[in-house]
Amino acid sequence: MKKSISFLIPLFTFFVMCQNSNKKAESVLVFPTDTISMQYSPNYPNLRMPILAGIVNDSLYFKVFFDTGAAGNEFFISDSFKNFFVNDSAFVQVGKFKKQMRINYMRSNQRNFFDVDALGKNSIMVGWKFFENKIIEFDFQNQHILVYDELPDITEYSKIKITVPQSQYPKLLIPAQVVIQGKTIDATFFIDTGCNSFVVLSTDHIKGQGIDTTNASYGKSGVSGGVIFGFSIPGDTIKIGDLYTANQDMPILFNNFPNVSGLLGTKALENFSVILDLLNFDLYLKKNEN
Repeated sequence: MKKSISFLIPLFTFFVMCQNSNKKAESVLVFPTDTISMQYSPNYPNLRMPILAGIVNDSLYFKVFFDTGAAGNEFFISDSFKNFFVNDSAFVQVGKFKKQMRINYMRSNQRNFFDVDALGKNSIMVGWKFFENKIIEFDFQNQHILVYDELPDITEYSKIKITVPQSQYPKLLIPAQVVIQGKTIDATFFIDTGCNSFVVLSTDHIKGQGIDTTNASYGKSGVSGGVIFGFSIPGDTIKIGDLYTANQDMPILFNNFPNVSGLLGTKALENFSVILDLLNFDLYLKKNEN
């Protein structure tokens, strides 16, 4: 009898430990509070930007261009919609999340994001502060944005600290490296889903580096303020934290804006699963399997 009892005691203890272990494993699972469909088509150059569906003041339906390079508690809309608003602010809803934001009217006779084929005048633009105090994940492969209230499992992710300078229009800044012609350029980049490129730098970043620009491709690109002129050089590697993307046709763009931070665009970001922690201001990246 005593032998039977002594056998059952450790067996029972093992069973309890297994149950507690299972509970512990389940307790760390974090599910998204919302899953937002995202139009993002890497096969078409002008669609390499996150486009969501949104509602303004519970009645006006718009395409929402989510540009993490834009800041401020405001949304941008064509001035052709001025007559629809009696106040200087409105409620913007994307998925389950609704926020009151100031209205910033953009002149419809000037070049801006409305000119992108995928958008048009029936569009608005919001910056990263729309999801302030949230944690969002860009799933470029399945074309979703997942919204979390707390951090999901980031075991396999590389972590990079985000700095946010105090200014009227603060940017989400991270350190990164670009290798061109075997030479490493260290720079500070802001995370910019409104940038339809791999990386954009100022020409100041390559002064004195001995980088050959003889065969650079010259051209112009459209930005919210109009058109800028610059050139591109093939890059070898873009390294962010412990991860990198390389061995691709990666034109690195340069413009003549002096003393500006670099831009980390969607063509670089789409190579990763991207978690943007806007609670603690951390960036988490994991290389996509493809």
